[in-house]
Amino acid sequence: MPNRWFAAVIGVLVPPLAFVYLSRWWWVLVYLLAMLAAGWADLTLAGRGAPSGLGLLVSAAASVQAFVLARRVRFDGRRRWFNTWWGTLSLPLAFVLVVFITRAFLFDLFRIPSSSMAPTLQPGGYAVMQRWGYGVYGAFGLTLHETEVAERTPPRRGELFVFRPLEMAGQLFVMRVIGLPGDHVQYANKQLIINGGRVLTVFRDEEGLADETLGGQSYSVQYLMTDGPGRRFDYVVPDGHFFVMGDNRDNSRDSRYLGMIPANNMIGRIVLSW
Repeated sequence: MPNRWFAAVIGVLVPPLAFVYLSRWWWVLVYLLAMLAAGWADLTLAGRGAPSGLGLLVSAAASVQAFVLARRVRFDGRRRWFNTWWGTLSLPLAFVLVVFITRAFLFDLFRIPSSSMAPTLQPGGYAVMQRWGYGVYGAFGLTLHETEVAERTPPRRGELFVFRPLEMAGQLFVMRVIGLPGDHVQYANKQLIINGGRVLTVFRDEEGLADETLGGQSYSVQYLMTDGPGRRFDYVVPDGHFFVMGDNRDNSRDSRYLGMIPANNMIGRIVLSW
């Protein structure tokens, strides 16, 4: 007979795992779907500033049900490795290892902290960054390995890229790559000019929304219809550096204030956002 208290505790921590321990596969599926739905709802509510806690309700329900169900489960001498406490605990450890490896070497997930990239990325939204090929590998604030810059896939104009700002150790920013090493980048009257050529910019209305096309990428940008500091510049990007800007062009702490970003500080490319 399985241990009821162990099943209850696992039900609180990882609801589907409690029913793996009890070999009740239908409930594994039910609570897996419930966790995914509750997690999505909690993230959505949190992004809107609303109270959330559906995930806690799912965990509480799973704990109570696993405790009650454990009294009726009989393995009859056919207990498998996942019906033991050590087998059950090995599953989340393996999952954590897979998640860490995925986030460290393949794709990482992070939350958008500010409006610098609006309207493309909204505060509280999420983005997936591709690490593979870009040379900086690590997760959860831990850097495991960095390859030489010459061996990395270089950023391209128009791409959304994650980088480490020079002045803020441990933080990650996401901006759009505007200037490559050696580029002459100018900006005046809401118009970007790169190496003497105007970047295609089409304003939609008087509110400052515009469609811009750069490096084969088409996206929306937001302007304030006033002038001020940082809204005119003329730079040549030095070798080994990149010039980045936010899509919220007149309200973004980007290369106009942070300076050129060293190639070594460019982390990875955004491949998905919501």
